[in-house]
Amino acid sequence: MITHIISDMGGVLVALEWSERVSGLLGRSVPIDELHHLWINARSTVDFESGRIDFDTFAQNFIQEFELTTSPEQVQHEFLEFVQAPMSGCDDILSRLQQRYHLSLLSNTNPAHYERLRDRYDFYAPFEQVFLSHEIGVMKPDPAIFQHVLAQLKVAPAQAAFFDDGARNVAAAKEVGIHAYQVHSPQELQAIVETFDPPPPL
Repeated sequence: MITHIISDMGGVLVALEWSERVSGLLGRSVPIDELHHLWINARSTVDFESGRIDFDTFAQNFIQEFELTTSPEQVQHEFLEFVQAPMSGCDDILSRLQQRYHLSLLSNTNPAHYERLRDRYDFYAPFEQVFLSHEIGVMKPDPAIFQHVLAQLKVAPAQAAFFDDGARNVAAAKEVGIHAYQVHSPQELQAIVETFDPPPPL
């Protein structure tokens, strides 16, 4: 029986302007699938979202890696704008789910985006645990990050359901034995959870 819901943040619960902003910075159209691949392979982003460098160093390294002519300040501005507001219905859906499931967040993110959401919205309140790549030092789709989450939650893989907008992350979670689903909104997440055998209320 599934007792734990683990959700990604951006692209599932929080609206993103990721593709648009990166396309603007790089001066070319970057489709979302290519963007997911780029993000987990670019040294600047991996170092930042694994907690190895700060925001200023990230901006400088990003410019060097992609041979951009823009300023570090512009890179930081556009980067912050990747993350928008929680999606419509997010609060209500999470509130209902937390009556029956243990809710956790698992996100490839960084201090800049984490603090932006924390300071603007009460987004993190419904989650019992929040797992952030820059604090763990590992990014999805590395199996180690899923194993870390399971160990911290003290739950078997078969008791957890993971939701992400990235196909590679979903596939990696499945390899660890977690039930995993690709979704792009809180409503899609809720629709899948409604097909589960409900556990007793918490």
